[in-house]
Amino acid sequence: MKLQVLPLSQEAFSAYGDVIETQQRDFFHINNGLVERYHDLALVEILEQDRTLISINRAQPANLPLTIHELERHPLGTQAFIPMKGEVFVVVVALGDDKPDLSTLRAFITNGEQGVNYHRNVWHHPLFAWQRVTRFLDHRSRRQ
Repeated sequence: MKLQVLPLSQEAFSAYGDVIETQQRDFFHINNGLVERYHDLALVEILEQDRTLISINRAQPANLPLTIHELERHPLGTQAFIPMKGEVFVVVVALGDDKPDLSTLRAFITNGEQGVNYHRNVWHHPLFAWQRVTRFLDHRSRRQ
């Protein structure tokens, strides 16, 4: 099965998670007007009483064409990836309960100013970089 890589948008991605971006989002000023705060861009959900972690992942570029051998999901909480230097990256996602529903398998490419926050239980390909080594901010539950 070949997947068409679609541009990432909140509308197209909404079943899988949140698009973290400032484009077309409301903001308010803080710190005496020096800062625009784009508030509540993604729903962070953690089941059970657990702490959340912020990590930095250094991802290598995938070999293309990418063959999908594995999808993973996190039932205890959401997971967010935000590129630290504005790099474009690709995400592969699917819905499904005990196993991925391949009829919902989709690939999305970011515009370089977007991150993603996967909903709980959304199947996704493990993180990889697109064209060059990329550092990502990773926000997740400690026990995922």
